[in-house]
Amino acid sequence: MITDSDTFIAHLKRTGRMKLLPQVLRELKEVKTRERLTASRTETAETHPALISGSRTLKDGMLTDTTGKRALLEIYQRITSA
Repeated sequence: MITDSDTFIAHLKRTGRMKLLPQVLRELKEVKTRERLTASRTETAETHPALISGSRTLKDGMLTDTTGKRALLEIYQRITSA
């Protein structure tokens, strides 16, 4: 990750690579978005009413779903598949 943008821009100017700057900025935005999406977070029924009850936790890319909505979907799928 680029920590000192002034030094990085000076390097691009010195090496004649200023055309790369827009692509680098776009990639940095994508990395930041990716980090935000994969960050650990917990949603509860209080903060997200569509969950009905319980919570969903995303940690290290693994979703742990303990919601009432998920339980109802599983019951429905068992009934309709039989």
